[in-house]
Amino acid sequence: MKILVTGGAGFIGSAVVRYIIKHTSHYVINIDKLTYAANPQALENISNSEKYIFEKVDICSQQDLDRVFKLHHPNAVIHLAAESHVDRSIVCPSVFIKSNILNTFTLLEVTRNYLIYLFKEI
Repeated sequence: MKILVTGGAGFIGSAVVRYIIKHTSHYVINIDKLTYAANPQALENISNSEKYIFEKVDICSQQDLDRVFKLHHPNAVIHLAAESHVDRSIVCPSVFIKSNILNTFTLLEVTRNYLIYLFKEI
């Protein structure tokens, strides 16, 4: 199975990615924008695994998400990309609205369209 993980370079995301790679036979497609919250070093010990693919993608880009879905054909999505630092949400709440609501909607739409595409092929 190929699992697409958004925010896979974040604190929780990197732990999920490492666990899947080390303890299952599944493949991981990690998409992350690599913002202030990302820690690519947390993935160094699995970055050379044949079961791991990294794509630097902003989930607000429908075009980039479409490309990733069509290229890698994920079977599942674990969505962990989000703005989560409370201090930043107070300073600039619009960034949180965009990231946590609008970008999630974009990911859901791309996923829905991908599933429709797959079912038409059957």
